[in-house]
Amino acid sequence: MMGGNQLHRTDWISAFPFDTRCFVPAGDTIIGDGCWIGSRAMIMQGVKLGEGAIVATGAVVTKDVPPYAVVAGVPAQIMKYRFSPDAIQKLLSARIYDLDEKVLLKIRENLQSDNVDALIEFLQNHTA
Repeated sequence: MMGGNQLHRTDWISAFPFDTRCFVPAGDTIIGDGCWIGSRAMIMQGVKLGEGAIVATGAVVTKDVPPYAVVAGVPAQIMKYRFSPDAIQKLLSARIYDLDEKVLLKIRENLQSDNVDALIEFLQNHTA
């Protein structure tokens, strides 16, 4: 669910949007590759979810979420990161989501693991 109905201006006498002059753009919402968004979560306008981010069920995300972070709550806060900072940099550098479908099929066993180094090694040895 996208949040942030920008048509209801609380600074006007009537908060009802009689016409489109009320609209205040807040920017594009960007959902990175590999994100998981729990049910009934609300992502506000202009927020960016980094690659691999996880948004907990019912969370209200009002700020950008870094890659591979897990956020929860109202407003959403970072609870933890899925991997170490070093592993996150390796994953981002690997550009997994830009790989050809055939390569993704080759690495699916590595993707179903928490061993980032094994994935990077496989990619270096089998996709060059």
